[in-house]
Parts: sequence; C-alpha cells; structure tokens
Amino acid sequence: MIKPQTILIIDDIQANLRLLVNILRNQGYQVRPTRSPYQGLMISQQEAPDLILLDIKMPEIDGYEVCRQLKADEQTRDIPVIFLSALDEVFDRLRAFDVGGVDYVSKPFEEAELIARIKTHLTLRQLQQELQTANETLEDNVKLRTAELAEANQSLQAEIERRIRHQQEKDRLLTVVSKQSEQLRAVTTWLIELQQTSHEATIDMYQQFRQDIALIQSNLEVVQSMLTPDNSPIIANHIENSWQVLKKVESQIEQASSAINQTVTAKEELTDNPLLLLSTREREVLQLMVEGKSNVEIANLLSVTPATVYTYSKRIRNKLDISDLPGLIKFAIENNLSV
Repeated sequence: MIKPQTILIIDDIQANLRLLVNILRNQGYQVRPTRSPYQGLMISQQEAPDLILLDIKMPEIDGYEVCRQLKADEQTRDIPVIFLSALDEVFDRLRAFDVGGVDYVSKPFEEAELIARIKTHLTLRQLQQELQTANETLEDNVKLRTAELAEANQSLQAEIERRIRHQQEKDRLLTVVSKQSEQLRAVTTWLIELQQTSHEATIDMYQQFRQDIALIQSNLEVVQSMLTPDNSPIIANHIENSWQVLKKVESQIEQASSAINQTVTAKEELTDNPLLLLSTREREVLQLMVEGKSNVEIANLLSVTPATVYTYSKRIRNKLDISDLPGLIKFAIENNLSV
C-alpha cells in the first residue's frame, strides 16, 4: 500500500487550519496542522513532511523567519514551502522566494488553485527524490565496478610481472598488456572521481568514459591478436575477464545515463508548462477575456462579482508577469490556453 503524502500546515488562525485540513484530507493527503511556528519547526525535523503550507503573519515569529530556519537545517532544507497570505496583507514575494519559498497562495483560498499548486510542487519534489535515488544507484554501481576493475587490474599486473621475469623474449607482448593495464587504472581513477562529483558533472563525463572504454577495447584486441598457442592461458583468461568487466561498466553507465536524463527532461517539461501557472477558474476568466467579454459580462457568466473578476485578472497578470491586457490576450492565443 502506498503511504499518503504528508502536508504540514503552520497557521495561527484556527479557522484557516480547519478549512485546509478538510480540503487536503478529502484529496487523500495526511495532514499535520499546528498553530505554533515553533512546534511546526519541531515536527518538520522529526517527521520530514513532503510539503509545508506556511502562513506569513503570525504573532510569535513570521513565516519568513520560519522558512529561513527550515532552509538552514540540513534535515528540512529540501522540503518545499508554499506561503499563505491574505489579499489585504503586505506580501513581499521577492523576500519569500529569497528565504527559500517555492510558491504562494492568497487567502481566501481557491480550492482548485490550492490543490493544483500543491500537486505541482509535490510532483517536483518526487522527481527530485527519484533523481537523487538514481544518482545514489549510479554511485553504488560505480563502487562495485571499481572493485571489479581493481581486482582484474591487480591480477593482470601480477601476470605481466611474471611473464617479464620468465619470458624476456616476449617483451613486446608484455609492453602492450602493460599499456592496457594503465588504461584500466585510468578508468578506475575516473570512477573514483565520479563518486565525488555532482549530477551535472557526472553527465558531462559520460562521453569521456565511452572514449576511454573504446580505447581499452582496441588495445585488448591488439593483445589478443598477438597471443600464440604457447602463451600462458592465464594471460588470455585475464584479458577475457577485462572484456567482461568493461562490458558491464559500459552497460551500467548507459542505463544510469538514460534514467537520469529521462527524469530531468520530465522535470523541465513540467516546470516550463504555462498551464500549471493558472487555476481552472483563472483559465476560464482568461478565455472570456480573449473572447472580448467585459468584467461585468464575465461576472454574470461565472456567477461572481465584478470585483472578484478584477481580482482574478490581477492574479493572472501577476502569475504570467504581463502588465497590459493586449499582451495578456496575445500570450493566451500564442500558448493556446483554452479552458
């Protein structure tokens, strides 16, 4: 059974807590409400919720400071924080994002908008966790393959030394094998360094890995072509083992690269989708604006007041960062934002 995602609500107004708890529990979320910002910080450290809804204006400490403390703690800094702010409150969006908030929702709550924003950031959070898991899996595989390469390299080096001592007449063969051994050590070094790099640097290394592996494979082919029936079968066995290890490393790198690239692409597409910026009702208002309806006409069609339509219009412009009506209509047409 899949464990429901947990949302922590920090708001000193009891009525707001009851409303949010009802909305979120109806959506299947596990909800932890609290009126105390200090208790909220403690819950975040102990239970690590998947997302936090944080009120701006509270009597003990404000939401900005709570968010700053969350982001300063290694245990809680990755938890997404959505700020809650009343329409009549002074809300500094730049400060909210500067202290680590990912979004904000205005009171009174538009349920559809609230749920859409929560789902968006929970999805982004899940993608980040999947990306982290993929990186950890890659690192584990690299450690395993590094050990195999080191073992094969040690065995091959020992055989080279024995052949040098007992068969001086075969210096040319041993020189080529030694060169191949150095290349295996170089790959081992690359793999060790890979464990200490970020995900972006790991992706940049893939092409270099492929080139190094191709070079080692080429040298192995040269060594095999030089082997004669009277050569030690131990050398042939070690070379074959090197082939197998290289194939495993190559396969693991390609699989990890494909999985990580797919996760990053999905995250970028989700973040860049303009539809996610607007709620269903906001898209309805925008569609009617594109059709040339006035605020009064839109209010009658949607059974709301003109003042509410004005609020929706202002919110749409803020979200899309478009100040004038012609620019807003042009944006809607170009992006095919239909209801």
